[in-house]
Amino acid sequence: MPWTQADEGAGGQDDAVYIGAGECRSCHKGQERSYLAGRHGKVFTLNPRDGRAARGCEACHGPGSAHIRVAGEIDERGPLRIRSFKDPAVAAESAKVCLDCHEGGGRMHWRGSTHDMEGITCTSCHRIHGAAPVPTMDICLECHKSQRAKLQRTAHMPLREGKIVCMDCHNPHGGPGPGLLETASVNETCYRCHAEKRGPNLFEHPPVRENCANCHDPHGSNNPRLLKKRLPYLCQECHSARLHVGTLYNGLDLDDPAVRQLRGKACTNCHSRIHGSNHPSGARFQR
Repeated sequence: MPWTQADEGAGGQDDAVYIGAGECRSCHKGQERSYLAGRHGKVFTLNPRDGRAARGCEACHGPGSAHIRVAGEIDERGPLRIRSFKDPAVAAESAKVCLDCHEGGGRMHWRGSTHDMEGITCTSCHRIHGAAPVPTMDICLECHKSQRAKLQRTAHMPLREGKIVCMDCHNPHGGPGPGLLETASVNETCYRCHAEKRGPNLFEHPPVRENCANCHDPHGSNNPRLLKKRLPYLCQECHSARLHVGTLYNGLDLDDPAVRQLRGKACTNCHSRIHGSNHPSGARFQR
């Protein structure tokens, strides 16, 4: 939201007043260097967009007069009397400061998102001071360790090679779909790259239309094509005796030449159009 005169007293003690960013820099030399090297420091110093940005350090940390009065009298564990972004107990307050300027666009779904409800704050991922404020995929994998492990499997999304990043599918600031997805559903996210699977088809395969993740693990798998299980075992989770041989194959009869369902591509030896078919005779996804 834009800065207004009502913001003058925000962020510090009730009697605190603004003292100027120069006073902050006289003590915080290290923070000054990293701040001026980053995007915020350059914009706030060289091209402030409004009166609030022109406050520099105090635009985010609040009025500094009360902080100056206690400086040198207490250690860093004491009350700073200024807004701090390091304390997880005030994560929601810290995020609100950032959202005052950054609530639009990709951050519009932040309030109530998974990360917001888990107490994650902006500074958990972003470096506010410094030359590299944009988080990388490694930031995501510091918390999402199961996904990091899946990326090491033989079949995986091309994240290891740097062709895509987590943010190509997920919006860490929240989204309209599950799992912080940028789209409203898993399928819509997949279709952005796999448009040939979108359909509509004359004959639809219900689990495919419902959710691609019914059969595929998008983060990685030791099975071909990111399948959760190898064929035919994946198919047999839904298909058993109806309209087909009801044998639950276990691999012990691989030597039998009649067992086509275990050879090559298993079920897809015959049912090759498993994502859907537009052929008039494709009700069984064979054409």
